[in-house]
Amino acid sequence: MALETEFTPDHSDRLTVLQLNNDSSKLLTASVDHRISVYDIDKISGNRKQLDVFTAHDAEIRDAKWFHPSTGTHFVTVANDMQMRVWTQDTYQAPMSGRRFRRMAAVKSEQLVPFASVDVKTVGNNTYIVVVDRQGLLSLYEPTNPDEYNEWSLVDQLHVCSPTPGRGDHTSFRVRFDPNTFPLPFLSSVSDDQGQLTIAVTALDEVKLYRTTSDSDLIRPHVSSQQQTTNPGRGATRTSYLFEVLRISSHPTQHQTSAGPLLRDVAFCPANICGSDILAVASINGTVAVYEISLHSQATADPANSSTVTSKQNARPALQPHQSNLTSALHSAAASAQPNQPAMSRAKHPFLYSHHATAISILQDAHADAWSVQWDPSGGTLLSSGSDGTVKIWKRMLGAGGLGEFEMVAEQAGEDDSESEQSSSDEDGEEI
Repeated sequence: MALETEFTPDHSDRLTVLQLNNDSSKLLTASVDHRISVYDIDKISGNRKQLDVFTAHDAEIRDAKWFHPSTGTHFVTVANDMQMRVWTQDTYQAPMSGRRFRRMAAVKSEQLVPFASVDVKTVGNNTYIVVVDRQGLLSLYEPTNPDEYNEWSLVDQLHVCSPTPGRGDHTSFRVRFDPNTFPLPFLSSVSDDQGQLTIAVTALDEVKLYRTTSDSDLIRPHVSSQQQTTNPGRGATRTSYLFEVLRISSHPTQHQTSAGPLLRDVAFCPANICGSDILAVASINGTVAVYEISLHSQATADPANSSTVTSKQNARPALQPHQSNLTSALHSAAASAQPNQPAMSRAKHPFLYSHHATAISILQDAHADAWSVQWDPSGGTLLSSGSDGTVKIWKRMLGAGGLGEFEMVAEQAGEDDSESEQSSSDEDGEEI
């Protein structure tokens, strides 16, 4: 495949989104100029051919994601105009006509707060969209009709941080689906729900991991009819609830009360076949951290040690994971069976398994301000970028006992570092 060293997108202002689809056949760019540009990519030569450029929103576009190619040529966008829009390719329209991609659906923010991040996942015949706004309201959607994307129903909705940030607060929210075909609990034989959704969210100075539940995953079915009406999914075809299973904090110590540095980005490694999930996190203080998440069934897990988190010997943890004790979760389940029970708790849920996080590598000073982290499709290489105008490539090295920590193997610096740093605003870390 031919390699091109320069790429000048068809935009009149700063670029905010650069997204390849799953099979690398199409490229999408979005900008502060409200427009989206879409390109076809020849898989043999690597040459790009612009399909269309058009105005997609009435404000700065913040994020965009492609649907899986098996569903057709669709993508979703969110912008500062407080709307999420779903787009599809209209092959009856000529390329570069401004009408090659048409809007299929639009969802407006119920809180009248701009959306910050969006992601898409297809599980079998079902497609889901998860979106978070700048006050931390997380919403999970599915199409009302699985065969059409013209109308979307709310499956679940919750705030990922408490108290809710004010409109003038400095915030940072990013949401990502687990891209693996099967969830880790199913691969670890502690759950029979192969359609379980796993979502990671950066909530200010924390990363929170959420999983959907089925009755077979619970120690005892305790979600009563009163709880089910707490946050009903309007028009949803499947009753699913998101529950917090793990929390990773940017506090230097677990007992620090002041807020830690904002977290910019989070990314799942797309290779959990080895029996664990791997999560990469980027921080505003320039740290890139990598964590390994494993599961323990309740039969083998020690409730007294369920909140224990370990780190590699040479890692200096600037981001420390912590988790609520499984024993307190059991007490919460017992309390939920009592009359006059409160609203459903999202942080203490009696799963049949507990989560354990290990800090593989804490890459301090990886960037001046780490903006983004991304894994390659094989899951063996991690890429990070930051305000210093550099892209760094990290690979996990062999250690004395097997796989060791991540080390940088390549670095690519931009040509106009000072200009790009000055013109770039705090992405997903700005006042709302």
